[in-house]
Parts: sequence; structure tokens; C-alpha cells
Amino acid sequence: MHVINSLLPVFLIILLGKLLCRTGFFSDSLARSLNRLTYWVALPAMLLDKVTNATFNSEDVALISLLLILSTIGSLLTAYLAAFLLRLPSRSMGAFVQGAARPNNAFIGLPVILYSITGLTPDLEALATVALAPAIVFYNLTSVAVLLAHSERKKQTFRQTAGLFFKQLFTNPLLISCALGLLLNFFRIGFPGAIQRSLTTLGNTALALALLSIGSSLSFKGIGTGLLHSITASGIKVFIQPLIGLGLAQLCNLPPFERQILLIYLACPTAVASYVLADIFDSDRDLAAHIIVVSTLLSALSLSIIVAAGG
Repeated sequence: MHVINSLLPVFLIILLGKLLCRTGFFSDSLARSLNRLTYWVALPAMLLDKVTNATFNSEDVALISLLLILSTIGSLLTAYLAAFLLRLPSRSMGAFVQGAARPNNAFIGLPVILYSITGLTPDLEALATVALAPAIVFYNLTSVAVLLAHSERKKQTFRQTAGLFFKQLFTNPLLISCALGLLLNFFRIGFPGAIQRSLTTLGNTALALALLSIGSSLSFKGIGTGLLHSITASGIKVFIQPLIGLGLAQLCNLPPFERQILLIYLACPTAVASYVLADIFDSDRDLAAHIIVVSTLLSALSLSIIVAAGG
């Protein structure tokens, strides 16, 4: 019952987002605007609010962030091995590898953590939020590097390539909000009451908007094409990556609550941003989209296992 009560709200809201699009209640333009609103306003407001006011142990944050990064590296290596065995062309390899490694932590991971971990304290909630900041930097660095390595864009000049790389990194609103929040937190600088309440109000809408946005962006069109490739990448993402994280957590004697936070993040489906980057770097957009859909479906199983084990 705990698993159902924890995860069903997440996937029901995702399903609602899909139904609102299928019935025409959300137009295509509205769905795109909803995604932009979530990415550029609601989630950054939530992260800025929580990180600025968080009380956390910096060593715990560093350890969870490190394990997130190491687990991602492990899934990247696994994905490259799978891509080699599947004999993927170079253009598809970039989409495949980043799809097998980049989790949708802000849009799905945080909601699942907040809904599922019984006895979650404000300190643990802050820990789960702040630990995302270094990981977000790493996800952007690796996604851009992988896609660039298998894209025609690598034939551009170094200046053009570097410019595109840093533009993608330093215009990420989630990264900016986390970095600003950590800076304000370090110097114990708070917002005036009116601004703080505005951030909190916007942040309270972030989780529902994020899940609706995920649902509205899912497309099953042409998913049967290259199904083996999308299933393989998705399996690496939602099953192999958390298994790697579990092994690392055991080695580090990570406490139960922190271990569950780590595993929930690692069992999340592929980030929607992976499709956007695949498009920018002229990678296999269709494969990127299919991995997002398949990994989202499979994550219902992987997250259920982790929530049940932690419950």
C-alpha cells in the first residue's frame, strides 16, 4: 500500500498530462509553454527557495553527489559497451549513451522522494535538493560531451564548439538556481518576506507542473522502430544504474534514508532535456524520444522496487 500511495500520484499526474494533450485540452503550444514555465520558472523557484533556506551537512551532500556522478559514469561505460555490441551508427550512439545515463531527477526524482520516504525531515529534504547541484553540472557536461563526440558539429571550429558547450552549461536555470541558492546559504543571506513568499508559492506548483509537463511531452509515435535500442538504453538507465549505485552505497556504508534518496534518483527515467540536446547536436532525435518514453514506463517498476525496499 505504501508503494501505491507513494508512486501512484506521480504516474497519475503524468497520465493526466498525456490525457490533457490527447483530448485537446492542452494544445501543442500550451504544452510547450507549460514545459518552459516549469523549466525556467517553477523548478528554479523551488530549488532557490529550498537551497537558500536549507540546513544540511556538507559532507553528506558531497557523498551523495559523488555517488550520483560515479553511478552515472558506470552507466555511461555500460551504455558504450551495449552500443558497440548493437553496432549502432555514430549519430545514434550519442543519443543512446546519454539516454542510458542522464536521469530526470528534478522533474520526477524530487516528487517521488517527497511522496515516498516516510519520516522525511526538513534536513533530509534539503539534502536531497542540494545534492542535485553538482550532479546537474555533471549531467550537462557529460551529455554535451557525448553528443558532441558523435555529432557533425565536432567538425566546427573549436571556438564554435566551446561557445555552444558553455552556452548549454551556463544557461541551465536549474544549475543557476542551485548555485545562487548555495551562495546565499553560505553567506546566510535571506530574501525579503515578499520575495520569499513568492518563491515558496511558485515552488509549491513545481512538482505538479513538472509531472504534467512530462506527461504532455510523451509521444508513442514510431516507438516500434528501433525498439531493441530504446529498451536496452532504458534498461541500463532504470535498472543497471541503480544497481551500480547500490553497490557503491554499500561500500560507503550510506545510511538507509540517504541510500534511498540516492537509489530513487538513479532509478528515474531519462531526462526530457536529453531530447532537446539531441536535437541541438543533430543526434538521433527519434531514438532520444523513444528512450524517454520507454524509460518512463519501466521506471514505474524500478521505482516501485526501491520504494518497497525502503518502506
